[in-house]
Amino acid sequence: MPSASPRPSAPGEPSAPGRAAAAAERLLAAGRPVPERLHRELLAALHHRGPAAVDAAARHLFDRPSDPLLRELLTAPGLPELVARARPAESWLYIGHRTRTTLAGDSLTIRHLPDLGTVPELVETLYVCLVYRAGVELVTGRACALVLLDEDGAVLPLEAGWRRPCPRLAGGRVEWAGPPLPAEPPGGLPAAVRREVALDPARAWRLADMAAELGLAPRSLQRALGRAGRTFQGELTAVRLDVAARLIRRTGLPLAEIAAAAGFADHPHLSRRFRARFGRTPQEFRAEP
Repeated sequence: MPSASPRPSAPGEPSAPGRAAAAAERLLAAGRPVPERLHRELLAALHHRGPAAVDAAARHLFDRPSDPLLRELLTAPGLPELVARARPAESWLYIGHRTRTTLAGDSLTIRHLPDLGTVPELVETLYVCLVYRAGVELVTGRACALVLLDEDGAVLPLEAGWRRPCPRLAGGRVEWAGPPLPAEPPGGLPAAVRREVALDPARAWRLADMAAELGLAPRSLQRALGRAGRTFQGELTAVRLDVAARLIRRTGLPLAEIAAAAGFADHPHLSRRFRARFGRTPQEFRAEP
């Protein structure tokens, strides 16, 4: 990526980042993909503006996730699911690169690797790492730190990504405070049911379907949930309401789309269930600070 400043704009002319962003918006509005060249041009312009601009772009990715892949990331019930769901999204986020992630204890390590013979630019690696940080913060609800890693695995401060010359970046590590998160949440069979529903809340789930996913007979699953004081329908509705609440609070998607994504028949069905559980309508919940 060139280190020179973008060409100054003439009076009344959009800035270089503005032109690139406007071109990308037009393509997306027309349902067409954004060329990799334009994607890199926009990232380079953001990089020139400093860390806050690139971080804001990474976080903006999750603001209005109308794309099904981004919605999948946003509704991940935990970090293992987030990492698993991020893999299919890679080709949507960047072309010619791939990532290798390692979730261990209280950190997630991201290696940004070349693919198809294309070596990632500095700003592209920064952007990918910042996207992962934003995703981890959304899923865990924790503020996360990011450190950078060079080709030898040495740790660099985040500020190194804006120095010139800068060591070749190979990735980063997202870290959060507190005890390590378990790879599998505790709770036995009810938790297993919730995990399965959360992976595909819009599926037309039946007791027999869930039993098959868990390797149980339907009657065995029903009895096991009963011993825990739960029902299959109760767990199903609870998870769907959790997914809907997250989408209502975190996105600007229409409530009809949220209802469909969370597995409710329609907007009125979602509203009735939502009010019964949370004591207010989805609109009131969204309006709260």
